[in-house]
Amino acid sequence: MSEHLTEDPDPRKELALRAVGVDDAQLLIAVASLGMCGAIAKGELSPAYACQRLFGPALLTRLNQMNACQELRHAIHMATELEDVADLIPDKLASAIADIEAELLKALATLAANKPAGEKWLVHTQ
Repeated sequence: MSEHLTEDPDPRKELALRAVGVDDAQLLIAVASLGMCGAIAKGELSPAYACQRLFGPALLTRLNQMNACQELRHAIHMATELEDVADLIPDKLASAIADIEAELLKALATLAANKPAGEKWLVHTQ
């Protein structure tokens, strides 16, 4: 796996994404999660890395607090278990990722239909 990503304390290289509103936040999370699933499926990132960076209980808690759509919450709940799936039943990892992606696509279809207004996700940091 290509996990030679390093921490760079140089603030000039900081990148920030910002979603405004519940619908916009859910869209950003769904899109980022689909990308993370694709990277895991291709072997570019490990499930452990994904769970450390995105698919953790904190995200699920936050989605519950914002009353996110059921498909997104279900997908993230399943995603929080990817590290365990990879460790305990690695032959099921591909189907687990496919199930998560299917739920994320359902969420995306629902959320994109609402066409949330807002600014670009990429924001300037100082």
